Amino acid sequence: MIIDRSNEQWIADLSSEGAARDAAIKDLTTWLERRLFFYLRERNDLTRVAGDELQQMAADFAQDSVLIILKKHDQFAGRSKFTTWAAKIAVHQALGEMRRVRWRDLSLDELTQDGAFEPSFLSNDQRSPESEAIQKQIVSIVMDVMQNELSDRQRLALYSRLVMGVPIAVLAEQMKTNTNALYKLIHDGRKRLKERLLERGISPEEALSAFR
Repeated sequence: MIIDRSNEQWIADLSSEGAARDAAIKDLTTWLERRLFFYLRERNDLTRVAGDELQQMAADFAQDSVLIILKKHDQFAGRSKFTTWAAKIAVHQALGEMRRVRWRDLSLDELTQDGAFEPSFLSNDQRSPESEAIQKQIVSIVMDVMQNELSDRQRLALYSRLVMGVPIAVLAEQMKTNTNALYKLIHDGRKRLKERLLERGISPEEALSAFR
């Protein structure tokens, strides 16, 4: 049974040594595991697993989160319940890991839709005819510039990172490079893309809005 602690008790126990700290860590891990299990079960779009596997994921994420919380519990400002604050950290950590796992399971060929660099939102039927026409025109220009004015690696890096949101560490691994080199590749690609778009009368702000 988890002991009901006040904010001050949580901080004191986690900052102490011996049995009180061990008990607080055990209770916090158990509490977070339960919360993460229910949260991940509701986020089936990310997890796509069930039963024992989901329970194990929640347990692993809870243990990882407790390690993070132990390092930064002195940053707790007391504006909410300690467990609420801890749960936010755990959920953030779990979602980040789930996204990394999802992207690692997706090849770059699948990511770029067999070479067709086209955002999936273009098939969205909820747009008005006016916004659809403007959006398609801007996207068409952006894609033309990306296809014809950027190198293959610049195009892949920009599309994967800026359009699809692939985490930088995962993208570096998939492109067989390091993060510093990838940052430079993206920087150079964005610079060239911006220059070519301005030559065609499209501002970076307009281009960015088309991808939202």
